[in-house]
Amino acid sequence: MGSGIVKHASSLLPWWSDGLDRVRLCVLAVVLLQAITPRLRADDFWQSLGGPTGGSVNCLARDPMSGAIFAGTGFQNGYNQNAGSVFKSIDHGDSWTYISADFFTLAPPITTRVRAIATNSLGHVFVGLESGGIMRSVDGGAGWSRLNNGLGELRIRSLAVSPSDAIFTATDTLGVWAFSAAGNSWTAVNDGLTSLDTRALIARNDYLLVGTQTGGVFKKLAGQSWTSSSNGMSNLRVNGLTQSLTTDELFAATDTGFFSSIDHAASWQPVVGPFTGSICWTLLDTGSFLLAGTSAGIFKSTNGGTDWVSVSDGFTGTAARTLLADGTGRVYAGSFDAGVFRSVDDAQSWEPVNNGLHGLSVIRLLVTSEGRILAGTPGNGIYRSTIFDGLWTGPRLPRRNIFAIAESPAGEIFAGNYNITNGVPDGHPWRSEDGGETWVSLDNGIAAAMVSAFAFPGGVQVLCTSAWNPGGVSQSANRGDLWSRLGPPQNIPAYCLTRVSGGDLFFGTEGQGVWRYNAGSGTWSNLGLSQSQQFSIAVNSAGHVFVGNDGNIKGVYKSLANGDGLQPLNAFPGNYGYTICILPNDDIYVGTRDNGIQFSNDGGTSWIQVNSGIPVRACQAICVGPDGHLYAAVAGFGVYRSVSQVVQKMADDIDGDGDIDIVDVELFAEALIGIGATPIHLWRSDLDASGRVDGADIALFVQAAVN
Repeated sequence: MGSGIVKHASSLLPWWSDGLDRVRLCVLAVVLLQAITPRLRADDFWQSLGGPTGGSVNCLARDPMSGAIFAGTGFQNGYNQNAGSVFKSIDHGDSWTYISADFFTLAPPITTRVRAIATNSLGHVFVGLESGGIMRSVDGGAGWSRLNNGLGELRIRSLAVSPSDAIFTATDTLGVWAFSAAGNSWTAVNDGLTSLDTRALIARNDYLLVGTQTGGVFKKLAGQSWTSSSNGMSNLRVNGLTQSLTTDELFAATDTGFFSSIDHAASWQPVVGPFTGSICWTLLDTGSFLLAGTSAGIFKSTNGGTDWVSVSDGFTGTAARTLLADGTGRVYAGSFDAGVFRSVDDAQSWEPVNNGLHGLSVIRLLVTSEGRILAGTPGNGIYRSTIFDGLWTGPRLPRRNIFAIAESPAGEIFAGNYNITNGVPDGHPWRSEDGGETWVSLDNGIAAAMVSAFAFPGGVQVLCTSAWNPGGVSQSANRGDLWSRLGPPQNIPAYCLTRVSGGDLFFGTEGQGVWRYNAGSGTWSNLGLSQSQQFSIAVNSAGHVFVGNDGNIKGVYKSLANGDGLQPLNAFPGNYGYTICILPNDDIYVGTRDNGIQFSNDGGTSWIQVNSGIPVRACQAICVGPDGHLYAAVAGFGVYRSVSQVVQKMADDIDGDGDIDIVDVELFAEALIGIGATPIHLWRSDLDASGRVDGADIALFVQAAVN
């Protein structure tokens, strides 16, 4: 093999050496003569790209024995469905380890959003789930078991452990429950409790306090019934309860501010501060100062709550949902969308500490022709990386639900979002000319509430679908600067779009069928499947149309006749076909909610799961990168890439000008030697996508140059 490379290379030397210095040529010749080392294939199909990290952190807790910190996350596991995970840090937040893989074997993933974490004096960890009851670990999170006897799978909102290690939980439908260690079971303790939507707990040896969403605070003395304890509270929607570390003072966080009590909840007084009128979530007494976590930011008081100052420097989350002090001078804040933040200067400033912590779902994914990775999230915009450096930045378009990302033939990036701002739908098409760094909205001629997909007929033409105001397909003849409605005549909510080479369009809806636009006649047709919502449509090289559905009917349907006569692929597992990716050889990959990533090489007649290496079984976006690898957006765990290529990457011109010439030879040699090459030139020179430029790439490069 090596001699063959040398033979081809020697035939190129007359024109090659004209642009290379002798040193480079000598080094290249040495590499040419070396045997190419065979590559080992990994056992896993997928490998993590490390991000994006952060996301929704609903709760933080500390193990009093080891000092380890636990963080509970929630993420989108499917359309209108949630899941969650627990992460552990033993180095004060510098790094996090995923420890709750057992959850997905013990309970359905859509029940596992983590809402509460508590630890007892033995270091046992208790985790309350969205609708899956309680998990317990007696070994620091290494293994888990369900602790639901008598409790069932209620929606847990809070956990509390008393000084004597008694355990209590608050649910949002059936009030407060107590755990009996002797009977290994839970019992409702709701006598006298008139509001069973309970959200916060304090457990002392002599009494319990619970905060509710409709009745304020209730108190229960040992052996007695609950009594209302909301005297003085003007807002009865309680989100959190805290007891001071240094005094018996109590604090209640409500939808309009904080209240405090110095008489064991007999009466309450408003805490006046810059957060008054805002939704408040939690208050922490560190022993030296008070911290308030609110929708308006983080605030600090050094005089017992009389005066407050903002201390949100570096905190970029939308709200501080949970606060924790670790006893070493460090303070932590869990945010709704940006993960965990840490302060080492008494909360004067914050830094994100999310290495290894994944709480974001990626629901839209694009790998551009330049090797940029753009990951669209529900709620926090677009994060970016590249296929050659693995570093994640963002978000761009922050706090927006991203429902579309696509690249035009000219290399411009288009995105679509859907949000509701102050009760008003707020969606836009966006365009970026710098790889997703900056964006401009494209609202001229369109008033879409949700932009869901793009297609590019050619030149500067752009098509996009929207769900409302109105729904259907819009068109632009000038890169999205001006839009007009294409149709259909009805106001149809459109969620996905594809265009075949002949110009026909297909889009899916929410309960109004799959629609086709015939480019030749300019007519629209409803092709059926009105029983479900469509999230993906793809067409193979033979013109067969594949439709992915959400929930109500078979996950993937297929038509052999340009969309007519859609039939279920009965061998496909489950009813969720969130994303369909068809390769040039017509292999099919489909992302599902419950059955992992499915693969078919026979047009959908049979399927196998290709999920090895991925921690969960929900995927809402799959695409092929220009490096020939498959990329997948994994619910709650970011972006993954296939270990091996699924499409052979052809030898490319290194400088991107469309030709393989002397400049490409120079750039390839720089990449081979490792001197002076830019990241993008290194990536383009890695022709076999192995992660390095070496002798194996020479054969491909020389072959392309000869041809």
